[in-house]
Amino acid sequence: MTFQLEAARATIDTRLREAEDHRIRRALRLRDRADRADRRARQALTVLAG
Repeated sequence: MTFQLEAARATIDTRLREAEDHRIRRALRLRDRADRADRRARQALTVLAG
């Protein structure tokens, strides 16, 4: 394998890992946001029902 091909493959592998990390972090942020919204909604319903 040529040096250029190995360098390109390494770059692609790095970018794929970075993209996967970004997707995971975004999914965790979205889940945390949804959890907070759920807690606020439940709290509001409790106040309304109480």
